[in-house]
Amino acid sequence: MRLASIIVASIIAVLPLTGPAVSEESPRPFEATTLNEMHDAHKGGPLIIHFWGLTCSNCMAELSDWGAFSRAHPNATVVLVNWDQRGARHEQIGPALQKAGLGSAPSYALGKGFEEKLRFAVSPDWMGELPYTRLIAADGTATAFSGAADFAELGTWLTKKSQASR
Repeated sequence: MRLASIIVASIIAVLPLTGPAVSEESPRPFEATTLNEMHDAHKGGPLIIHFWGLTCSNCMAELSDWGAFSRAHPNATVVLVNWDQRGARHEQIGPALQKAGLGSAPSYALGKGFEEKLRFAVSPDWMGELPYTRLIAADGTATAFSGAADFAELGTWLTKKSQASR
């Protein structure tokens, strides 16, 4: 009995070493200036910024749909911002994005500072509900919506805004 316990304990100790490789890249911190930096970096084309959370069941339910959307629109710029409270386990963000097919998408997580200030930097009208998505056209005009995305409508917006920016 004791030998069996030792063998089981040895196997359990080795399991993390033999699991699949997962990206350990941490998301970049989302600070008060990050949204402006994103705008500047993506001028000339449409930009989709999706705010989500590991603790948001609706966000997690549609995360793989965001992965499918990104694969269907490989030229789209989709940026993901995890909005879980500070202290959330950032090591879970990468694996969740990998599983959803979003491992290569630019990723941010709630940074330092007051959440209210960071949220206000995104939009004075945003109350922090998740999921939340901002659509920014090449001319800088922004549209936002809360709740689940209508991916057909999102694809139509992207096509229109991509053609307009040419």
